[in-house]
Amino acid sequence: LIVTLLTSQEYENHRFVTELFAHSGEILKAFSHHPASQYQFVPNLINVAESTYLQELQCLASEGSGWHFKASCTSTKQLEDFNLREMAQKMEVSTPKWWSLLGTLL
Repeated sequence: LIVTLLTSQEYENHRFVTELFAHSGEILKAFSHHPASQYQFVPNLINVAESTYLQELQCLASEGSGWHFKASCTSTKQLEDFNLREMAQKMEVSTPKWWSLLGTLL
């Protein structure tokens, strides 16, 4: 029932879906405190988190992201113009969940 509510476009604005999202923190907490959570919920939650971080990192590591360069073709001026702070700001914007995790871990 819940999966249908959350995956069907026809229920996208349904009041039950709105309520589920409004109380999602409480729902997740209740799931995590359930005795079966260590065997089912927690591993599933970790898989979702890993997938989310991996997706952001794949976008960041893709050639289209603008972060790739070839050392053999890099000029001295390009190296001098490199700004680590600017890079960090761009990473924060393009990978907000990953950036948040890094902040938590550091």
